Amino acid sequence: MTPMIRQLKQSAEYFENMPKPLIVAVNAALLLFIGFVDYVTGYELGISLLYLIPVGFAVWYGSRSLGMIISCLSVLTIATADFMAGKQTSHLFIEIWNLLMHLGFFMVYAFVLSLVKSDLDERALLIDELRKTLAEVKQLRGFLPICASCKKIRDDKGYWNQLETYISAHSEVQFSHGICPDCVKKLYPEEYERILGIKDLGRRE
Repeated sequence: MTPMIRQLKQSAEYFENMPKPLIVAVNAALLLFIGFVDYVTGYELGISLLYLIPVGFAVWYGSRSLGMIISCLSVLTIATADFMAGKQTSHLFIEIWNLLMHLGFFMVYAFVLSLVKSDLDERALLIDELRKTLAEVKQLRGFLPICASCKKIRDDKGYWNQLETYISAHSEVQFSHGICPDCVKKLYPEEYERILGIKDLGRRE
C-alpha cells in the first residue's frame, strides 16, 4: 500500500467517525468557500461542478437526506453568488429554470451516490461476516504424528494427546463414545454373544 493510498484511507476513516454536527459544519464551510469563488469568478464563468464536492461529502459521510439538503443550499448559493455578481436575465423564468436544472442534477447525483454507498456498505458488512465465519471454522490439515499402538496424537509442542482430545481442540467435532462389535468380542469374549444378541458375529459382517 502506497503512502498516498494509506493517507487517503486514514482520512476516510476519520471522516466516517466524525460526529454529524461536525459534518454539517464542514459542508457549510465548503459551500461558503465555493460560493465565494463563484462570486469572485463572476456569473459568466460557471463552476457548478464544484458544488458536487459538498453534496458528495454530505451523502458519503452523512446521509441521503443531508445530501438533498446540501443540494438545495448549493442552488441557493449559486443564485446568491450570481445575484451579488450582478447577473441579469431577460426573463425571471429563465433564471428559475436554470436553477431548477442545477437542483435536479445535484439531487440525482446525491441519490445515485447514496445507492452506491449503500451497496458498498452491504458488501463490506458481508465481507466482515464471512471473515468472522472463516475465523470460527477450524480445519485439520497436514500430517498428524500418531502412535501406531495407542493411537495418541503428538501436538506441535511435542505432547501426546488422546485422539478425541486433539480433534476436539482443532475442529468443531464432538465425540460420543460407544464400543464396536470387534472390541466387544476381544474384551468380553464370553459375553459378546449375549451383549450383541447374535450367535456368530462373523456371519453378520
